[in-house]
Amino acid sequence: MKLLGAIYDSPVKLLEKAERDGAALTQALSNCDESAVHDSLFNFAITAYHLVDWVKTLRPEVDISKVSDLLEGSECLRACRDLCNASKHIDLTKYPPTAQDVRFSATAATSISNTSASQPPWRLKIQMKDGHTIRADDLVSDVIDAWKTFFADNHIQ
Repeated sequence: MKLLGAIYDSPVKLLEKAERDGAALTQALSNCDESAVHDSLFNFAITAYHLVDWVKTLRPEVDISKVSDLLEGSECLRACRDLCNASKHIDLTKYPPTAQDVRFSATAATSISNTSASQPPWRLKIQMKDGHTIRADDLVSDVIDAWKTFFADNHIQ
């Protein structure tokens, strides 16, 4: 039974939602709205990761191994998987996660008066298990770009 058909009917429509979720995250970061940042990161991670299931289910002609290769080849998409599953299940036990934490960090501005709407006084970063971080805006652009390339390469329209 496909309950969401009335809301979204294709992987393309869900990718468009992921783009809107990513734009909402970027806007929330610019507005320094911590609650909106949390909400939009949650929404983006869930939508971006679940495109995997949508492609597998609604585009059966696409080789499943290509979807798995996309996931394994994209650190940012794996981070979305981890954020998505941790948001739903709290504790990840079915696979070793690649993301470890989500952190806010101050920007290099010396005072609040030196910041602008284009550079908020803090950034959101995803801390990976190996110690490096991914800025939230980079996560969004990398994941959207990966999906757009995948859709183009696999003729998903």
